[in-house]
Amino acid sequence: MKNNTKILLTVLITMGILILLYMTTTHSNTESETPNESINTSLPTLTVISNEDLAGTSTMKQFDMPDGYGYVKVKFKSTGSKPFTFTINLGSAAGTMKMSGTIPADGKEHNFFNDKVWSTGDYFVNISSSQGMSGTLSIDLGADINKIKSL
Repeated sequence: MKNNTKILLTVLITMGILILLYMTTTHSNTESETPNESINTSLPTLTVISNEDLAGTSTMKQFDMPDGYGYVKVKFKSTGSKPFTFTINLGSAAGTMKMSGTIPADGKEHNFFNDKVWSTGDYFVNISSSQGMSGTLSIDLGADINKIKSL
């Protein structure tokens, strides 16, 4: 009976992750993004999270988008044997979703960028895995899309 419970729990968690991925994929391109502040492309890039270790089944990190910035480079590296997913939300952990993705368990670095300028404010990175994750997270901010992509 214990094995059946474990299997059912695994199936439910997997279905939840798949539903979340489906919802974020179908809704991620529908929102228009407009900056609150003008972008000064002479600003240097800014590292707000640097090689933070990821472990367990879920974690949340927070960063602030200061005035003059608007582009984000999110860098994950999975070092474990299980994939994990992430969302970045504006304002709160359950706020407006700005970005999402899945990081496979391949040991490679995976980078994500926003194409449109994000507004200033607090952003929350929610990271989860059904069976535990291992890896690192780094986030850089920039005022110039070309500079941030070249990092």
